[in-house]
Amino acid sequence: MPSNASFIYCTLGRAYQSLGDFSKAIEYHTQHLAIAKEVGGRVGEGGANGRLGNAYQSQGDFSKVIIEYHTQHLAIAKGLADWAGKGIADGDLGNGYHSQGGCQAIKYHTQHLAIAKDVPPKGMYGA
Repeated sequence: MPSNASFIYCTLGRAYQSLGDFSKAIEYHTQHLAIAKEVGGRVGEGGANGRLGNAYQSQGDFSKVIIEYHTQHLAIAKGLADWAGKGIADGDLGNGYHSQGGCQAIKYHTQHLAIAKDVPPKGMYGA
């Protein structure tokens, strides 16, 4: 079942990222993204994009790639009216721009704060 495999790829990617093996994390998050796209799982697709951006950033790749992944996550979250996901994507974009020395970081962190004040805790926010 593809959705189960997608979840497992996501979990493996997160595990490898926590171990500092970012190339393996990227490999598994890429598989997660491919399956999410195949099955039309937009929330999973958004999350996979975000995790890929974070994995590239963790390995020290501050190229435009991290911004592209986080921008995709943000677009999907907006399209689904997933405000908690939008907040996470805004925060990740802020981190990405900050690591590149971009002043747009403040814009995205401010948007993340506004959502965090209005959206009940969910996902990484505690639930």
